[in-house]
Amino acid sequence: MKTLIYIHGLGSNRNSRKFQNLKEYFGNTFSYDFLEWVPDMNISDSIHQMALKYAGEDVILVGDSTGANFAYQLRESIRRLGGNTVLILTSPLLDINNRIADFDFPQELIPQLWKIENPEDALIIATRTDEILNQEILLDKKLNNVKFMEVNDGHRLESFHTYLPEIKKYIIT
Repeated sequence: MKTLIYIHGLGSNRNSRKFQNLKEYFGNTFSYDFLEWVPDMNISDSIHQMALKYAGEDVILVGDSTGANFAYQLRESIRRLGGNTVLILTSPLLDINNRIADFDFPQELIPQLWKIENPEDALIIATRTDEILNQEILLDKKLNNVKFMEVNDGHRLESFHTYLPEIKKYIIT
Protein backbone atom coordinates (compact mmCIF):
# COMPACT_ATOMS: atom_id res chain seq x y z
CA MET A 1 0.00 0.00 0.00
CA LYS A 2 1.33 3.42 -0.93
CA THR A 3 1.81 6.04 1.75
CA LEU A 4 0.46 9.56 1.46
CA ILE A 5 2.72 11.97 3.37
CA TYR A 6 1.33 15.39 4.26
CA ILE A 7 3.43 18.44 5.18
CA HIS A 8 1.44 21.33 6.64
CA GLY A 9 1.96 25.05 6.25
CA LEU A 10 3.10 27.70 8.73
CA GLY A 11 0.93 27.80 11.84
CA SER A 12 -0.69 24.42 11.22
CA ASN A 13 0.06 20.89 12.40
CA ARG A 14 -0.88 17.23 11.93
CA ASN A 15 -4.53 18.18 12.46
CA SER A 16 -4.58 20.32 9.31
CA ARG A 17 -8.01 20.55 7.69
CA LYS A 18 -6.52 19.60 4.32
CA PHE A 19 -4.84 16.51 5.76
CA GLN A 20 -8.12 15.50 7.40
CA ASN A 21 -9.95 16.05 4.07
CA LEU A 22 -7.42 13.82 2.28
CA LYS A 23 -7.75 11.03 4.83
CA GLU A 24 -11.56 11.19 4.78
CA TYR A 25 -11.71 11.19 0.98
CA PHE A 26 -9.17 8.44 0.32
CA GLY A 27 -9.96 6.32 3.39
CA ASN A 28 -8.00 3.08 3.44
CA THR A 29 -6.66 3.54 -0.11
CA PHE A 30 -3.35 4.69 1.41
CA SER A 31 -1.49 4.57 4.66
CA TYR A 32 -0.79 8.04 6.00
CA ASP A 33 2.16 9.85 7.48
CA PHE A 34 3.01 13.46 8.08
CA LEU A 35 5.98 15.69 8.66
CA GLU A 36 5.09 18.00 11.51
CA TRP A 37 7.38 20.96 11.98
CA VAL A 38 7.78 24.20 13.89
CA PRO A 39 9.96 27.12 12.80
CA ASP A 40 12.74 26.63 15.33
CA MET A 41 13.48 22.98 14.57
CA ASN A 42 16.03 21.54 12.15
CA ILE A 43 13.61 20.82 9.34
CA SER A 44 16.35 19.64 6.98
CA ASP A 45 17.19 16.86 9.42
CA SER A 46 13.52 15.87 9.66
CA ILE A 47 13.30 15.78 5.86
CA HIS A 48 16.41 13.60 5.71
CA GLN A 49 15.01 11.17 8.31
CA MET A 50 11.70 10.95 6.46
CA ALA A 51 13.53 10.32 3.17
CA LEU A 52 15.48 7.47 4.76
CA LYS A 53 12.24 6.01 6.09
CA TYR A 54 10.74 5.92 2.58
CA ALA A 55 13.91 5.18 0.57
CA GLY A 56 13.11 2.99 -2.41
CA GLU A 57 9.35 3.23 -1.91
CA ASP A 58 6.55 4.81 -3.93
CA VAL A 59 4.92 7.63 -1.98
CA ILE A 60 2.50 10.47 -2.52
CA LEU A 61 3.65 13.81 -1.11
CA VAL A 62 1.24 16.65 -0.44
CA GLY A 63 2.71 19.92 0.80
CA ASP A 64 0.82 23.08 1.66
CA SER A 65 2.30 26.59 1.49
CA THR A 66 5.63 26.51 3.38
CA GLY A 67 5.14 22.75 3.62
CA ALA A 68 5.10 22.62 -0.19
CA ASN A 69 8.71 23.79 -0.18
CA PHE A 70 9.59 21.05 2.30
CA ALA A 71 7.62 18.48 0.25
CA TYR A 72 9.66 19.41 -2.82
CA GLN A 73 12.86 18.95 -0.82
CA LEU A 74 11.61 15.61 0.48
CA ARG A 75 10.69 14.47 -3.03
CA GLU A 76 14.22 15.22 -4.24
CA SER A 77 15.73 13.30 -1.29
CA ILE A 78 13.47 10.29 -1.83
CA ARG A 79 14.35 10.29 -5.55
CA ARG A 80 18.07 10.26 -4.72
CA LEU A 81 17.42 7.20 -2.56
CA GLY A 82 15.66 5.31 -5.34
CA GLY A 83 12.05 6.06 -4.48
CA ASN A 84 9.26 7.31 -6.71
CA THR A 85 6.91 10.09 -5.77
CA VAL A 86 3.74 11.78 -6.83
CA LEU A 87 4.02 15.42 -5.74
CA ILE A 88 1.08 17.73 -5.04
CA LEU A 89 1.77 21.32 -3.99
CA THR A 90 -1.02 23.57 -2.69
CA SER A 91 -0.57 27.35 -2.46
CA PRO A 92 3.15 26.66 -2.64
CA LEU A 93 5.82 28.88 -1.13
CA LEU A 94 8.57 28.07 -3.62
CA ASP A 95 10.39 31.40 -3.42
CA ILE A 96 10.35 33.55 -0.27
CA ASN A 97 10.64 36.63 -2.52
CA ASN A 98 7.08 35.94 -3.74
CA ARG A 99 5.55 36.66 -0.32
CA ILE A 100 3.16 39.60 -0.38
CA ALA A 101 1.72 39.23 3.14
CA ASP A 102 2.54 41.99 5.58
CA PHE A 103 3.04 39.83 8.68
CA ASP A 104 6.49 38.76 9.84
CA PHE A 105 7.82 35.46 8.57
CA PRO A 106 9.89 33.43 11.05
CA GLN A 107 13.51 34.27 10.26
CA GLU A 108 14.75 30.85 11.38
CA LEU A 109 12.77 29.27 8.52
CA ILE A 110 14.32 31.28 5.70
CA PRO A 111 17.66 29.40 5.51
CA GLN A 112 15.72 26.11 5.46
CA LEU A 113 13.70 27.06 2.37
CA TRP A 114 14.85 26.29 -1.14
CA LYS A 115 14.38 28.79 -3.95
CA ILE A 116 12.50 26.66 -6.47
CA GLU A 117 12.15 28.74 -9.61
CA ASN A 118 11.14 25.99 -12.02
CA PRO A 119 9.38 23.17 -10.22
CA GLU A 120 8.76 20.03 -12.22
CA ASP A 121 6.85 16.78 -12.07
CA ALA A 122 4.00 17.99 -9.87
CA LEU A 123 0.37 19.00 -9.57
CA ILE A 124 0.21 22.59 -8.36
CA ILE A 125 -3.04 23.95 -6.94
CA ALA A 126 -2.92 27.73 -6.68
CA THR A 127 -4.96 30.87 -7.07
CA ARG A 128 -4.23 34.27 -8.54
CA THR A 129 -6.11 35.79 -5.60
CA ASP A 130 -3.71 34.37 -3.01
CA GLU A 131 -3.35 37.03 -0.31
CA ILE A 132 -0.09 35.61 1.09
CA LEU A 133 1.94 34.72 -2.02
CA ASN A 134 2.10 36.10 -5.53
CA GLN A 135 1.20 32.92 -7.41
CA GLU A 136 0.84 34.66 -10.78
CA ILE A 137 4.57 34.32 -11.40
CA LEU A 138 4.25 30.55 -11.02
CA LEU A 139 0.92 30.17 -12.82
CA ASP A 140 2.23 32.04 -15.88
CA LYS A 141 5.32 29.83 -16.33
CA LYS A 142 5.68 26.94 -18.73
CA LEU A 143 7.15 24.17 -16.59
CA ASN A 144 8.33 20.62 -17.19
CA ASN A 145 5.61 18.05 -16.47
CA VAL A 146 3.60 20.35 -14.18
CA LYS A 147 -0.16 20.26 -14.16
CA PHE A 148 -1.67 23.48 -12.86
CA MET A 149 -5.03 23.53 -11.19
CA GLU A 150 -5.86 27.21 -11.02
CA VAL A 151 -8.68 27.74 -8.56
CA ASN A 152 -10.85 30.65 -7.47
CA ASP A 153 -9.99 30.59 -3.78
CA GLY A 154 -7.70 32.17 -1.19
CA HIS A 155 -4.35 31.06 0.18
CA ARG A 156 -5.94 28.68 2.71
CA LEU A 157 -7.91 26.97 -0.07
CA GLU A 158 -11.16 26.87 1.88
CA SER A 159 -12.72 24.85 -0.94
CA PHE A 160 -9.95 22.22 -0.84
CA HIS A 161 -12.43 19.37 -0.34
CA THR A 162 -13.92 20.14 -3.77
CA TYR A 163 -10.50 19.70 -5.41
CA LEU A 164 -10.11 16.12 -4.18
CA PRO A 165 -11.55 14.42 -7.31
CA GLU A 166 -8.92 16.22 -9.45
CA ILE A 167 -6.20 15.23 -6.97
CA LYS A 168 -7.39 11.63 -7.24
CA LYS A 169 -7.18 11.76 -11.05
CA TYR A 170 -3.63 13.08 -10.81
CA ILE A 171 -2.54 10.44 -8.32
CA ILE A 172 -4.05 7.56 -10.27
CA THR A 173 -2.78 8.48 -13.76
